[in-house]
Amino acid sequence: MLGCMRNACPTSIALLWALLLCFWSVGCSSRSYFGHHQASGIAPKPALFESTEGPRSLPIFRADTGAAINWQGFLEAIEWADVVILGEQHDDVVAHAVQLAVVEDAMRRYPGTALSMEMLDREEQALVDDYLADFINRDMFLEQTASTKWLRIARDYLDDEIDRETFQKRILRIGWPDWENNYQPIIDAAKAAGSPVVAANTPWLRYMSVANREGYDRLRSLTDAQKRLFARPKRQSYKDYRERFWQVMVGRAEGEPPEPPEEGAEEDAESLHMQMTDEQVRSAFRGQLMMDATMADSIARALRDGAAKVVHLVGQFHSDFTGGTVQELRRRKRGVKILTVSMQRADAVALREQDRGRADIVIYTGEPDEPEDEEAEVAAPAPTTQPTTQPTTQPTSQPTTRPTSQPTTRPTTRPATTRPTTRPTTKPDDDSF
Repeated sequence: MLGCMRNACPTSIALLWALLLCFWSVGCSSRSYFGHHQASGIAPKPALFESTEGPRSLPIFRADTGAAINWQGFLEAIEWADVVILGEQHDDVVAHAVQLAVVEDAMRRYPGTALSMEMLDREEQALVDDYLADFINRDMFLEQTASTKWLRIARDYLDDEIDRETFQKRILRIGWPDWENNYQPIIDAAKAAGSPVVAANTPWLRYMSVANREGYDRLRSLTDAQKRLFARPKRQSYKDYRERFWQVMVGRAEGEPPEPPEEGAEEDAESLHMQMTDEQVRSAFRGQLMMDATMADSIARALRDGAAKVVHLVGQFHSDFTGGTVQELRRRKRGVKILTVSMQRADAVALREQDRGRADIVIYTGEPDEPEDEEAEVAAPAPTTQPTTQPTTQPTSQPTTRPTSQPTTRPTTRPATTRPTTRPTTKPDDDSF
């Protein structure tokens, strides 16, 4: 090949290098599904809402142009993608119904599609595999996974070891609300399809907290067995992502001094959180990037192991506006085709301005008329320590199976965005991480 290049004209050589560079980067196409269509001249199918029921009938929009898409158009975008990232707010019942519909349709159309979950960490992979292989039953899986501590709390209450008030306080501290109704049906759908389930996250009580306190260098000295449970980020800063993290954590830009509390004002959790120093936020951001890196690495490994596609469930701060998980995945799997989806609580009939560019696709899951808390729009993961304040209301009912029509019950109020009263080691208590 080199001999041929020596005899080629400079123009031919330049063209060849341009083609090679294009191939190595993103295959001469845009990184987004819609950019791919625009670049190739392929027109997406007409955007009309279908008369399908349930989560497949919700309003769906392109986040670049605001054009409406029906469920079939959404599935065409999934067909293009290697990885579909479904950004959620963890207690959004309707969003979980959407996720279940996506998993069912994707796995039926593309056998071998893997389900990847932020909500399970790598230490639980063997437990997940045991459940998929029927070595343990559903009840045993629910009881043993660390993500369902609510069962042990419920047992303590039923055995009269804790009173009702203690039960209510503890049950509301669980990081993943109502696992049995929100997440377990999605895992069961993957199992029914014979698809793998990837426990994608790092055990945050240990390795992520080490990254927070001591930095990534400390992790290099761990054993190979320990290192298999996490991945270090390829970069230690992503500018826009870092700036949004600061705004969510402390409501200011990095380098700006915290606003002094008002004289005589009560020192509550919110005010204490806003007094965090840059070093404290920086510590939390290290843990955030480690989660992103581990999830991205898990997705990339699933693709290398032969998954037809990967559908990844994650708190939307990790993926909205090209979040850290998306950027880490692109660094680990060059040329990967990622479709990002953000599910927003709103009864919108058109793309809201605040959602423009949030993801490739925005799906509105409905919400009471109260104005959205802008901070909650962008915010964060399950904390490394349990939150000290909790939502005061919970959904009165939730679907136990995929609904045939849009669920008629939703949380009557949005859980308050509250923060720990002590210095957090990772992230604020918010439903979007």
